[in-house]
Amino acid sequence: MINIKKILVPIDFSETAELSLRYAASFAMEFGSQIHLLHVIEEEAMHPGNLEDPLHTMERWEKEAAEKLAALAARDQYKSLEISHAVRGGLTYETIIDEAQAKGVDLIIIGAHGESGFVDAWLGGTSYEVARKAPCPVLTVKATAHGFVQP
Repeated sequence: MINIKKILVPIDFSETAELSLRYAASFAMEFGSQIHLLHVIEEEAMHPGNLEDPLHTMERWEKEAAEKLAALAARDQYKSLEISHAVRGGLTYETIIDEAQAKGVDLIIIGAHGESGFVDAWLGGTSYEVARKAPCPVLTVKATAHGFVQP
């Protein structure tokens, strides 16, 4: 028996990330799962050396990302679902894995970028690293591939 209570969906606001959320919504409707959206702001962008941030760029990025996540979760097709969201900073794949462990998620659904997973795998892309090191199953979604969730 499949028991999926918590699903983590990393969101970078790309086409494949939105498709990943549609997959998560389908699983959530089927299994009564919670969905946790996560946007990661890369560590280098968060702490550019010892430079000050007089324009409060980081705060703006965090606020904008949180607003985008809230708007995504509030779309009509997701209103009946339990969706939370968070913005974190750090190395993307490590932050995703840390969040999965902290939340005790049962499944990560992540968008795969590129036309083939081959280059990503050799270069250590985020979805590849998450799939290798995650504490739970990982479903990678490609926008250009055959899928099983209909719009």
